[in-house]
Amino acid sequence: MIYFDRQISDARVAVWHVTEDYEDLLGLLPDADTVQNEAQAQFRSEGRIKEWTAVRVLLCTMLGRQVHIEYKDNGAPLLPDYERLHISISHTQGYVAIALSETTCVGVDVEQIERTATPRVERVRNHFMRNDEMAESIVGLLLHWSAKEAAYKAIGRQGVDFKEELRIQPFDETQYEGRMQLDDLKESDTYTVVYKVFDDFVLTFTQKETRN
Repeated sequence: MIYFDRQISDARVAVWHVTEDYEDLLGLLPDADTVQNEAQAQFRSEGRIKEWTAVRVLLCTMLGRQVHIEYKDNGAPLLPDYERLHISISHTQGYVAIALSETTCVGVDVEQIERTATPRVERVRNHFMRNDEMAESIVGLLLHWSAKEAAYKAIGRQGVDFKEELRIQPFDETQYEGRMQLDDLKESDTYTVVYKVFDDFVLTFTQKETRN
């Protein structure tokens, strides 16, 4: 079911909570056989197949029709039936997210909030957190990681170093919804990242700045 759906600037960002059985998800697609065959040809995991299907259900819901998703060599999704429509996709346990824009490249990311003693984001913090960045909680760390993931998708540049090339400016991580500023140090660009913290995941979104 649609869990979150919002117009942000000139983009639409939506999240689907995958609570349905696989057969029920397929029932929401006009051409379920095509999606099912594509998923089973690429994945063995039932969870990954269900996730793949949920992405297409969410996109069908957003556009009002089922469309095919293709992928560039770098793994970025594209919509051949909508050449001017930019798309970004993300998924985490139990949720899938899509961002669509007719004007600029977009990036969306969802990350599960782990309720463990040593969450993965804590274990890998040295790979993405700079010395001039600060996070005082697991959610704060996760927002830094997620914002950089979303920005990476919008930037569209290969081999972005999250630690050396991307910097999050200070923000109030105790706020569960807001905006943060991210600097692309290599290109001297600044991105506005919209974020929202839910009970069990965080959502971040950004789009490539247009230049005159």
